[in-house]
Amino acid sequence: MAVDAALLIMALFWAANMIALKWLLGALPPSLLSSLRFSLVACIGLGVLAVRRGPFTVARRDVPRLLLSAFTGITLYQVLFMEGLDRSTAFVSNLLQGTEPLWALILLSLTGATVLRRQWAGVLVAFLGAILFFLQDVGRGFTMALGRGDLLNLASAASFAVYGLACRPLFERYPGRTIMALSMSLGALPLVVWSGPELQAFDWASLTPQVWGALAFSSVLPVYVGYWIWNWAITKKGLAHASLYIFVDIILSGVASYLFLGERFGLLRLAGASIILAGVRLAR
Repeated sequence: MAVDAALLIMALFWAANMIALKWLLGALPPSLLSSLRFSLVACIGLGVLAVRRGPFTVARRDVPRLLLSAFTGITLYQVLFMEGLDRSTAFVSNLLQGTEPLWALILLSLTGATVLRRQWAGVLVAFLGAILFFLQDVGRGFTMALGRGDLLNLASAASFAVYGLACRPLFERYPGRTIMALSMSLGALPLVVWSGPELQAFDWASLTPQVWGALAFSSVLPVYVGYWIWNWAITKKGLAHASLYIFVDIILSGVASYLFLGERFGLLRLAGASIILAGVRLAR
């Protein structure tokens, strides 16, 4: 129950973050937004690590896994996700992020892990529900044809699945504060390089207190707290179980869009939400 409650909180943070990021992209370019968020998270992680007095390193044998986690879960994921979100809608981006559980099951199967038939069935049912959840947007231009932004979102979902698989042993061997601080710092450095031109040319005086507040929220709760919950839950219940809450995130994002973007729920969206929850329950 504690793991599922934590994952539900994580899904709530991530759903709210999708709305915040889409709004922030109106004020900041994707590369600059990513580098600012993860630089802030890296500072928070290193601060927590310093207060708790380490441990500050991992064993040599775990360095390649740490680098893989930082690259796939922070650097590559953020580049793909933010560029995809900038080229698509929050709804479509969220739908394609819903392919992460499918990627997770594929990766688990390839590594020899046991994946139950009901887990495959549950994820496929939930993904079909996610598609139905977004069919209401057809009238406003939504299509299932994949554009550049959609392909970027698909690739980002696969990258995040690799991150979950790679990071699990690290969270089992070391305190979460150590892995969060090191992976966020290593992953943020290439993002700063990516945003180099924007960092120099951007008009910082144009940023309002509302933008800074949204940036702080998007950094602390969805990233630092959300990533910690994600990895902790994977160590307790496994990647397949944790990935199911991506679908819960889809439903909560719909609620957030209703409250803050003026979206409305029709019968198709309610039916899709019901099917998603049924798939999650089946896979559990």
